[in-house]
Amino acid sequence: MRIPLLLVLVALQFGSYLLFLKGFFPTKVLLSPVDLVNFKSTPPAHYEDPKPQFKKLVFMVVDALRADFMFSNDSSMELTHQLLNDGYGVGFTAYSSPPTVTLPRLKGITTGSTPNFIDAVLNIAEEDTSSTLGDQDSWIQQMSNNGWKINMFGDDTWLKLFPNHFAKVDGTASFYVSDFTIVDNNVTRHLDHELSNEGRQDWDCLILHYLGLDHIGHKGGPSSANMPTKQKEMDHIISRIFKETVLDDDETLLVVLGDHGMNEVGNHGGSSIGEVSAALSLFSSKFTKLNHNKDIKAPIEMNPDYEYFTKIDQIDLVPTLATLLGLQVPINNLGAFIDPFLDLYETEADKINVLTKNALQLKVLLDKMRGVVSTLESDIGDLKSVDNLQNYIAMAKEQLSKTSSNYNYDDINFGLAGYLATTIIALVVFLFHYRDNKLSALIDLTFFIVYAVNFFGSSMIEEEHHLWWFFTTVFLSFVALRKLRAPNRKSTLKAVSVLFIALRILKAWNNSGQKNNIKANMKISSFLSSLPSTVGPVLMACLIVSTYIPFGVLMISGYLGNDSVTTNTRFISFMSLTMLAFCSMSVKFLSYLSETFDLSQKDVDIPGWCRGYLDWLITYSATDDFNSISLILFDLFHKVWIVVFIAYLFKPLLFKALNIQSRDGNHYNDILVIISMLLINQTNFSNVPIFASLLVILESFPKLVVSKSTTYNSNLFSLFTILLQNLSFFQFGSTNSLSSVDLTNSFNGLANYNMILVGILTFVSNWGSPIFWSLGYLKLSLDSLPNDKERLAKKWDIVYNRMVFNLMFYSISGLILICSCYNLRFHLFIWTVFSPKLLYFLSWIGCSILVDCLLCCLVTAFYC
Repeated sequence: MRIPLLLVLVALQFGSYLLFLKGFFPTKVLLSPVDLVNFKSTPPAHYEDPKPQFKKLVFMVVDALRADFMFSNDSSMELTHQLLNDGYGVGFTAYSSPPTVTLPRLKGITTGSTPNFIDAVLNIAEEDTSSTLGDQDSWIQQMSNNGWKINMFGDDTWLKLFPNHFAKVDGTASFYVSDFTIVDNNVTRHLDHELSNEGRQDWDCLILHYLGLDHIGHKGGPSSANMPTKQKEMDHIISRIFKETVLDDDETLLVVLGDHGMNEVGNHGGSSIGEVSAALSLFSSKFTKLNHNKDIKAPIEMNPDYEYFTKIDQIDLVPTLATLLGLQVPINNLGAFIDPFLDLYETEADKINVLTKNALQLKVLLDKMRGVVSTLESDIGDLKSVDNLQNYIAMAKEQLSKTSSNYNYDDINFGLAGYLATTIIALVVFLFHYRDNKLSALIDLTFFIVYAVNFFGSSMIEEEHHLWWFFTTVFLSFVALRKLRAPNRKSTLKAVSVLFIALRILKAWNNSGQKNNIKANMKISSFLSSLPSTVGPVLMACLIVSTYIPFGVLMISGYLGNDSVTTNTRFISFMSLTMLAFCSMSVKFLSYLSETFDLSQKDVDIPGWCRGYLDWLITYSATDDFNSISLILFDLFHKVWIVVFIAYLFKPLLFKALNIQSRDGNHYNDILVIISMLLINQTNFSNVPIFASLLVILESFPKLVVSKSTTYNSNLFSLFTILLQNLSFFQFGSTNSLSSVDLTNSFNGLANYNMILVGILTFVSNWGSPIFWSLGYLKLSLDSLPNDKERLAKKWDIVYNRMVFNLMFYSISGLILICSCYNLRFHLFIWTVFSPKLLYFLSWIGCSILVDCLLCCLVTAFYC
């Protein structure tokens, strides 16, 4: 009954943590129509609603269009540069506030409000409908209320946000990041009709949301070989739309923007300079009379701050669009009218009206915040002064941006109290369990507390990988020095050398962290991706193949020289392992080639044997689309893997029922290898070789352990496992920023979106190394026992020891984390640093429950 009781305690802890998060990430307080009536100020006597400048809008979103992709001298968008230089376009670098993922950013650029942090989570739940903006004011809502016909093609996030608002739609799932072309072709195929004379009569607003550039970034980074081709494709589409809708029609406005940018590894979600610096350009034949940025010509010299032309807030687009199109400014807008477009209005009175419209809308929010209604004149003074109005708008924007969220203190307090209660119970269980080994308990508790107190520092959370490198090297140095004092020092020294070399390779593969995770840092992964085509494919192929060899040796070696294993068993084991390895190696190498080289070009510079390999895949799969080939290989791997996993999981029970003798000690080795095959298959190709280092570390560590009691070894193995789980997590390139969540393998083998399967694949992709070490703990602990009889007798004790250790670790660190976030809830970095850590810690608790508890219990239950 010990383990079920622990599972109940873990469930209570998990529930308390979720309750705290529910209060910490509340729904934003929005202005209601009733508030609008109660706090609305009377317009000045001279005010007239500004006349619209445009009657039609083409709104083109290029997902993850960073400012330099459009404006810099590293950009391939030459036609767009010409439009900007000819005065038809006005360019900006638009600050997109975090979280920099699509759903919250679309909320920002349609309502003008700052998004909820929790929208970053809802962004992943593609079937979720709780984030709809159907009842909130936005320029989409304003268009719908005024009878505008809106057609939308592209990212189906728009359909989730604005149900029943579009006259014609064709949505595309946004998370199938392996596809660079189909998602965009599905948008472009509509342009022939929509831009024709007949088609233009069917819409007043045309929304196009392209996803391919974002997908290329996720798969290969901003410097991917596929990026220039995609930029040229977007460039030609912009030029086509301009020529067919804008050039000869001065009442049509074209807006092109990125919803966010991307960081140096191609991801987004956080607050790095690359992620928040999105491109924004507005095009019209009317803009030739503007004087804004006439002396600045595109392309502009590349700069590390991604600042090109004028820098504005992305939400400033909302009041600007609403005013230019003759719509009401959305009531929860926090943006300011973009200054250069004031020159579209000829008289000073018209300009005053434009700014007054913006000021009146912001004043309602200010009065609601203050609880009083005042006149605009009492707040501003001279209502006919452009400077006064602009200063007031800037002041209102600043104040309102600081007060955009509330906390639900009831949920926070109950969640905190529940977590504190489970931590106290966990401490009692922990101390009772280690009553005969108080020194180990003291060391563990000291380590837990020292680690957790770092949560009070934003920099320590951003650079947490340094903590785990320090803790791991100190721990392993202590264990190694202790072993070196024992006899047989020569063999020990060899094991120490191998372990620390493998550990250093792990550290060097991806120098992680949020502040300095740039390509300028020396990383093995970056070095491999930068190798020329004459060397890179050969080296990558060798590394991928050599990763699978030690796993194969580990599995097959258990059957060699073992007379109790039949020839059929050996053959089946060899064939199943070969099939899994072949499918996985093929798809990983194909990923490397497609993401490093532009395979759409027939004259791409790759070795002849690579071209032969690709031709063989094309022949085998009967398609020349490499995304489809990858889908076939992933699908084949998953089908074989499920059969093999079930067969090996049930093998001990089956052999026992059939009275077939087999060495039971192979069971946990087999399961470790089979699950490792899935983990490797779900890992980015550049990180595949790291698993070889993990296995070397796993095999080397037991040689450094001085045999003591089982409890002592279990504690030592638990401490080693928690250290390597976290260290390897960060050294795979992950951070505590949402931008490092890897979605590139979330659709492996899936032809359609399935929230549960996508969630599982995403979890396995990002927590692959912690899952490996959870199973590695079983191997370490069971291998430390002398024979099968001892293993069978103590297998549940081993699982229980780990569960007690993990429960105490996550209790102390989780309690200090939520106390830290509560204490720092008004800190400058609460949404960019501390809140993402809360979500990551939730995933770590989930990993502990699903893998350290449930999966290990499952494997142990079948070990007989």
